[in-house]
Amino acid sequence: MTETRDGLDSPEQTLRQGAQRLAEQHPALDAQLVERMVFESHATLARGARIRTHLPALALRFAADRLRALERGDRRGEGGPVRILIESIRNDGISQMAAAYLNALGDGRVEALSGAISPADEVLRSVADVMEEAGVPLTDSFPKPVTDDVARAADVIVTMLIEHPFELAPGQRIERWDFDDPAGRGTDEVRRIRDRVRRRVQEYLDALDG
Repeated sequence: MTETRDGLDSPEQTLRQGAQRLAEQHPALDAQLVERMVFESHATLARGARIRTHLPALALRFAADRLRALERGDRRGEGGPVRILIESIRNDGISQMAAAYLNALGDGRVEALSGAISPADEVLRSVADVMEEAGVPLTDSFPKPVTDDVARAADVIVTMLIEHPFELAPGQRIERWDFDDPAGRGTDEVRRIRDRVRRRVQEYLDALDG
């Protein structure tokens, strides 16, 4: 086993062990494909990351999302929650808010992920603070890129201040939810943006019942 000087697993060993666990969770997928997805996800996050302390753990979570999307493939309208992908420029603000509110308020009717064209290093502190204040913490959230496999598995694509980077798959639909960018704004304005995002999410969820 590859170890650091302190006896801890190296990033590579952490990724390989994580890939083994993910392969056990996805027995329908080839174990080598799962491992490739894990290392590819790590490389994708590493390309733009300045903060690398928790990169292997983030890569495993990113790979887990992609593997679930890969298993689902293009199957739509077969029951289960509506899968929604929220896309933004950096995935550090409004898209994180929207995905968190969809999952928190959706009562299992929806499953939301978010991603970016050019991911930031971390979620904006002001956004994390006001979401914590509202009782919808972003503790486990992190900026990540939009990938074709995750995009293809979505039923609904929601864009925020960007254009969807891929062709729509058959049966998909797209919506635009444009809000002010919270970056560089004061806490009170970020709260107002948060509340507008929450209202839009509630409107969307109410329409599902219509």
